[in-house]
Amino acid sequence: MNHIDESLNIVSQKIANFNHETKLNLKLHVEHELETHKKILPRGFFYGAIHEQIEAVVDEKMDQFTKTQNIDFKPKELYGYLAAQLKTSPTLSKQQLHYLAFEHLAQNSDSKFLKKIFNKLRKGTL
Repeated sequence: MNHIDESLNIVSQKIANFNHETKLNLKLHVEHELETHKKILPRGFFYGAIHEQIEAVVDEKMDQFTKTQNIDFKPKELYGYLAAQLKTSPTLSKQQLHYLAFEHLAQNSDSKFLKKIFNKLRKGTL
C-alpha cells in the first residue's frame, strides 16, 4: 500500500503545482493585457494606482476561485472507488475506467464549475 500512497501523493502534488501554474499564467496574461491597454491610456494618466487595483482584484478573485472550487480530488477515495469497480468487473477497459472516474468526480464535487468540466471529460467533449 506504500507504493499507492506515494503515487497518490505525487498526483496530489501535481494538482497543487497545476493550480499554482494556473494562477501564475492568469497573472501573466493580465499583465500582458495591462501593458497593451497602458499604451492606449492618455499621457499623464496615473497608471500605477489602476495597475495596483487590478492586481488586487485579480489576486482576490483567484483566491476566491481556488477556495470556492474546492479542488481536492481526494485521490485515495477515487483510487478506492476504481479498485472496487475493477474488483466487481475485472474486464473494464481503460476508457471505461476514465468514464467511471470522471463520473465519480462529478458526483462528489460541490462545485458546479468542476461538475461541468468532469461531465464534459466523461462525454469526451473537452
